[in-house]
Amino acid sequence: MCTPNCLDPAQALKHVPYHITFILTSLYVLSGVTQPLLMELAKQAGLADKSCQIYMLFYYFGTASVAILARNDGKLSWTTTIKTGSVAAIDIIAQTMNYSGATMAGPTIFAIVYSSVTIWCALLSRVLIKREMTNLQWLSVIIVFAGLGVTGLSSLDLGPEVTSGTALVAFGSALHALMYVLSEVIMNHGREVISAKKYCAVYGTVACSGYFLWQMFYTRRHFEELILEPMRQAGTTNGYALSILFAIALMSMLHSVTFFHTVKYVPGGSTSAGVLKALQAVFVFAATSLAFCHRFGGEEMCFTINNMLSLCIVVAGVVLFGKATEIERTKQKQKYERVDSLSEIQIEATREYQA
Repeated sequence: MCTPNCLDPAQALKHVPYHITFILTSLYVLSGVTQPLLMELAKQAGLADKSCQIYMLFYYFGTASVAILARNDGKLSWTTTIKTGSVAAIDIIAQTMNYSGATMAGPTIFAIVYSSVTIWCALLSRVLIKREMTNLQWLSVIIVFAGLGVTGLSSLDLGPEVTSGTALVAFGSALHALMYVLSEVIMNHGREVISAKKYCAVYGTVACSGYFLWQMFYTRRHFEELILEPMRQAGTTNGYALSILFAIALMSMLHSVTFFHTVKYVPGGSTSAGVLKALQAVFVFAATSLAFCHRFGGEEMCFTINNMLSLCIVVAGVVLFGKATEIERTKQKQKYERVDSLSEIQIEATREYQA
């Protein structure tokens, strides 16, 4: 998922019917829910070898497909392209950790921990670009990390693989948030004007190219023992394997495209983003219990009190952070409006004095 340019939702809503926005926002949530579930299916099908990362090639192929929508945008300078490529390299590491962790810890724990990306973005923005945070935002950060602590402690009882997977997703989420912050610096604080679609297309293409080269130089030499043999053991046909991989690509592309629309047209700003992120975690939690509990994996796939507790805490923190951000944004807007009004009064008074 890529970082957007901030646009005025109130103006955008005038041009798009509400039912279209509702459908696309629903697809945004749905695609976000299906991604970790598809990664679990890839694992069960023998396609999730952590050294090959073949599923991540298709994941970034979907993101790179946004280039179709950005074909009419202007070209980036070499300097900006190199910076974007460097950010993509960071995200390659981040998403490799995230989805490798997802296959180890299961979709439920992944969804809970990955919801913290919003909070990591806030913390890294405070450190790197000196963005101020209110007391309510700091409180939400503490709540989210308390929820993550519950998740981490509960994973200790589920075995070393689940614990390691949880740790990978935690570090990967922080690194993924760093990608967001660096992307904001490039897009909003640089000399060159970059559209969100163009940035996403370049970043996705660079990441996809990196994974493609890895497939050529590593996976191709180990394809038999690391991909085909696990597929045979799992009873996976070539058609089923390709359907999973292309579904991953399709959901990745759909998630990126609908993300732009959601940010541009849905009112509520940060509050809506936080609620949707939390909503994804809730749906993944429910879908994993229904689809995988007692079928694949162990207790990490099922409804547990610890998972439910950590989910509620993290969701509450993410939603609270979004609400706190929206409150602060409203205050700043009102402040600027008051300043503008005072300026107009001063200008009018000066004109009357001069007259």
